Amino acid sequence: MDMFVGSWNRAGELPEMPQVEPEEGFAYKGNCQRCQRNKTCIWFFGELYNKKELGYGSSDDAETFFCIYDRKGIQGLACLDGAFTCIVKTPDSVLIVRDRHGLADQVYYTDRYFASSLSLLKSTTGFEATPNYQALSSFLSIGYIATPFSAFSNVRKLGAGEVLTYRDGHLESNTLFPTDAVIPVLSREKTLDAYAEEYAALHAGAIRKRIGESTNVGILLSGGYDSGCNLAALRSLYNGDIRSYSIGFKGDNWTELPLARCMSETFRTIHSEYEIDGSEIEALPDLVEQLGDPFVEGGLMVNYAVMRLIGQDKPDVILGGDGSDQYFGTSGREVALHYLISRFGMKPVVNLLYKILSRPAFDRDATPYRIRFHLDKILHILDGDLFGFPVFQLEKLLKDHSFLHSSSLLHPDMRSFEHLYTQHTYKCDMEKIINQVILFKASKIADMFGNRLVFPYMDLDLYTFLMQLPVCYKCKGDNVFRIAKGETTAKYLLKYHYKPMLPEAITTKKKQGGFAPMPIFFRDNKQRARIADYIFSSSVVSDFLNRDYVEKFIVEYDKESHETGNWFWYKQNRAIQYFNLLALSVWWEKFIKQGNQFV
Repeated sequence: MDMFVGSWNRAGELPEMPQVEPEEGFAYKGNCQRCQRNKTCIWFFGELYNKKELGYGSSDDAETFFCIYDRKGIQGLACLDGAFTCIVKTPDSVLIVRDRHGLADQVYYTDRYFASSLSLLKSTTGFEATPNYQALSSFLSIGYIATPFSAFSNVRKLGAGEVLTYRDGHLESNTLFPTDAVIPVLSREKTLDAYAEEYAALHAGAIRKRIGESTNVGILLSGGYDSGCNLAALRSLYNGDIRSYSIGFKGDNWTELPLARCMSETFRTIHSEYEIDGSEIEALPDLVEQLGDPFVEGGLMVNYAVMRLIGQDKPDVILGGDGSDQYFGTSGREVALHYLISRFGMKPVVNLLYKILSRPAFDRDATPYRIRFHLDKILHILDGDLFGFPVFQLEKLLKDHSFLHSSSLLHPDMRSFEHLYTQHTYKCDMEKIINQVILFKASKIADMFGNRLVFPYMDLDLYTFLMQLPVCYKCKGDNVFRIAKGETTAKYLLKYHYKPMLPEAITTKKKQGGFAPMPIFFRDNKQRARIADYIFSSSVVSDFLNRDYVEKFIVEYDKESHETGNWFWYKQNRAIQYFNLLALSVWWEKFIKQGNQFV
């Protein structure tokens, strides 16, 4: 596992790392390519996928990075496609660059130090472990802490696709991939078949670049289009053994294992699978250590389970299907509803209804709850998934109202449905969900187990192609009114090309999503009681949270756990809220109090 820590001014004392001698105020362990030219020194962690296309096929990654930087400057680095974090030191500056989706090491930093993990940074001289209470309240609401903030008030995180520059005692971050000016493509310059053929060629090329000459390839396999299309494309260019891995859920109908087996049989893979039973929650302390800031998402334990399933007999490379949904754009129906509600002057009335329903009296599994659940996504269309505690619950959960986080300031682009859909794709789907949730989680957990997990759908050429693809081939619908009714086909171009290649059982099923039914982790009475005891024993309950409200929440959850017939999304959200409380308690005891650990 790669790790590094450094001081901005080269003079700071670094934490001790066994068998490591610091150089230039920087220390590291793991796989690192180093390049020094003149007075510029580069440490490159990760890998590049498009060296050959850029004309640097015979150079190593660090040398390629230096040549691009030397010839084209900082903005020229946007042409690099890979999974990397790179540190560049010159006589008067330090630069840190992360790949477009932040697939390699995270970067935490203060005004004195930077590091690849929160634990390493916390061990630097003079570190102040002061919680960022507003950031932590945001976590309780959305499941993560958005960049540039972190769980500590004096710590920042470098976002995906960003460059952090230190010069003359000042720090400045900038993005290599600005999206504020991205506009939708409306005109169709090619036929549907021509677009489909180009997309398929780029997808196959993305896989080829990532597997190279490997003869030992793995793939994460669900019962959906994205993993299925990866497998179909892989099999079209690779005849060797393919090891596939799938996750199900013991005693729960929310499983895609039969469909994964169907895909395995169709494309001749060596298949392995595992069923989550809820005991996997024991790994939460290790996950908290690996992920740094508190983090919870519905697929967290799915990623953990499948990376553990791979074991020691590892493929050289493993293909993941993450990000395809978001590249094409999600939530077409909700985007259309937001657009129509706003254009027809209904937003004030709908906002009033939402405000009325956002009260404890309606926080039960009934029609008002379900209406609020859907309105939440429609009205807050650019905020991403809002599983967790809503504001009216946070007001009671937090010990102090000053801990409440501020809301988003991003305004919807109402010029057309296509403009709003495109804005949602880039500002929400990509910059929030892909970069800070899905790929962050997947890549960090893969690294935890030493697995080389790659994401062909995130290829830079595919990204560029989809920027130029008309919206109607991303979200297919006759008009915005029909899309608002749900009469739409998401990822239309992908499905148009690959549908004939996949089993009918895959192409006709309703989309499910790569997440676990979260109540499975609280199904066992003894485990649930132990979790509750641990939360109450944590000082976070007295220092940050309202103990009475936490107790009320847990008592109500215990009561509802024995009820049958509750709506899936009601149960899912309640379980995520409980998971958030547990994850926060584990994080607090590790990073703030160094107290009792969850075992």
